[in-house]
Amino acid sequence: MKNIKRIKKILSYFFLLIILIGFVLLVLEFRDVIKEAINTGSWKPITDKFASYGFWGIFFVSLTQTFAILLTVIPGTPIQIIAAISLGQVWGFIACMIGIFLGNLTIYILSRKISSKSEVFYENKDLNDLEKVASEHGQKFFSWFIVFLYLIPVFPYGLIAFTAAKSKMRYPRYFLITTIGAVPSTALNILLGKVITSTDYITTIIIIAVFIILTILVARYHQRIIKYLTNRPVKNMAYFQRKVRRPGAFLYSIVYFVLRLFLFPKVKAKVRLNGVDKIEPPYLLIYNHPSKFDFAYALLPLFPRKINSIIAYYYFCNYRLGRLLHHLGGFPKFLYHPDVSSIKNIKRVIRDQGILGIAPEGRLSAYGCMESLAPATEKLVKHLGVPVVMAKINGAYLTFPKWSKKVRRGCVEIEYNQILTAEEIKAMSAEEIKQTLNEKLSYDDFKWQEEKKIYYKGKNLAEGLEHLLYLCPVCNQEFTFSTKGNILTCSSCGVKVHLNNYYEFESDNPLIPKNIRDWYLFQKAVEKKNVEKDDYLFESRVTLKFPDPAGNGFTKVGEGVTVITPKGVTYTGTIEGNLKSVRFKIENVPAILFGINEDFEIYHDNTLYYFIPENIRECVKWSVVGEAIYNKYLEKLNVEEE
Repeated sequence: MKNIKRIKKILSYFFLLIILIGFVLLVLEFRDVIKEAINTGSWKPITDKFASYGFWGIFFVSLTQTFAILLTVIPGTPIQIIAAISLGQVWGFIACMIGIFLGNLTIYILSRKISSKSEVFYENKDLNDLEKVASEHGQKFFSWFIVFLYLIPVFPYGLIAFTAAKSKMRYPRYFLITTIGAVPSTALNILLGKVITSTDYITTIIIIAVFIILTILVARYHQRIIKYLTNRPVKNMAYFQRKVRRPGAFLYSIVYFVLRLFLFPKVKAKVRLNGVDKIEPPYLLIYNHPSKFDFAYALLPLFPRKINSIIAYYYFCNYRLGRLLHHLGGFPKFLYHPDVSSIKNIKRVIRDQGILGIAPEGRLSAYGCMESLAPATEKLVKHLGVPVVMAKINGAYLTFPKWSKKVRRGCVEIEYNQILTAEEIKAMSAEEIKQTLNEKLSYDDFKWQEEKKIYYKGKNLAEGLEHLLYLCPVCNQEFTFSTKGNILTCSSCGVKVHLNNYYEFESDNPLIPKNIRDWYLFQKAVEKKNVEKDDYLFESRVTLKFPDPAGNGFTKVGEGVTVITPKGVTYTGTIEGNLKSVRFKIENVPAILFGINEDFEIYHDNTLYYFIPENIRECVKWSVVGEAIYNKYLEKLNVEEE
């Protein structure tokens, strides 16, 4: 090790000596040209002299840049400024990039062939711990961090390149980061050299002085800069779960004004606050969940008050979206699953005199009516003991239903009321609170529509419904409907159904329900009858995904078969290459969540099982059947308790 350091020292001194000798010879060669430049007040005589060397001028600059990278004697900035002065912007930039490419390539080869010895040669205490950055923050953060290092004048390019090479990244990525990544800093230095040659001496001296001062400041504080960047918390799922933050005022305001400006007018939202904006926090804000924009309808009318929201774990699996939600005051929760971290965050919000927003249904309504409350919601209300304010949303399902990809123009009404005071909660039992929540939150957008008769504007109103209404009421065949425009057609019996702009079905066949709600309830009734059989079984071939550790949504981990019976759900198949069988007891699965034409989901063992059935249209059936079996389990449990 000592020998290698000694060799590095000797080579460095030798390189500096060569540079010094070259500089002296250059001054002697250019003495007449320098005098002419001083007399004329122009850099042109010097640049013309360099231009006369042709290829050898470019060769010398490239070679100097290459050796500077390999020996890490001096930062790249001075060489690049000199290149701009001597060769001009274009050729100076090209010469430097050639040298950077050759130097980086050599370092990459050295790090692979003689890694242990090269580590001693390129040892730097400021950069020794950067490998941890790649493992903790991920390769993407590490890559951008390497590019950032090129902008710090005190770091020689060679050390930066070796740090990247030592991270074991493949060469294409290494090339992009160290060579292409050096382009911005090299271009800035070339531009600085150009500015020096195109201004008078006083301005040049000022520019050089400013550059030297900045370099000194960076040299003085670069360790703090690196420490700040590398010690920033890794914003992964554990970070989102660890501690809720107050909603960021700036970002929250932007979201408020954007949605208020574009969404609320589009859906003709009408808000009645009924004085709840005068209620002082802390309190619990609950709202029903008929559409994808319910968070906006429930939270934004209370602005400038900012609400912390409980959000499904699913949405934080994409870390980019997770960071946005986190800054807006949201935090993740495992749905229908014990979650200690979310309980802690709930208590923090209330303790900090905040407002906690929650949709107690825990899932998006499939048919415009209230789903069952998430288990233990009433116990949470009782435990917190703070006032409960309700935002009742009507018409939202009809403007943007779960099965549609487009927003329809119509009407959304949001009405606020305080439904429980702290004193009332203290005097009530958990069961009484549950009954109150069910009564107050209960909604039916189709009943509301029958009274309002709102005309909903939009194209292709029925498209997407074939993924929700899977059972034909006429021939009782499954997954036979297709849609086009406003028409649903069964491929089995040929029945056609028209969905009009009032969300009413029109058909010649009297067996067709009058609206989506009734059709969905028909499916529920059929499945309820089916699951009464003790030997009931429904199965699907599925692809299994887990949350991606890198935060890019979900990643495939296996394939297999899911089976649901009155006892619960079982997955049998591969998980990360191993054959496994996972059982989800029915008492732990009060609801099977699903995405239209996407997946069905079960929270289990502190993660999310994301199943994609081979027949993608089975997603909704899994939800309906799962609910029917769970309700059967509850009925049996109640009978046993009696």
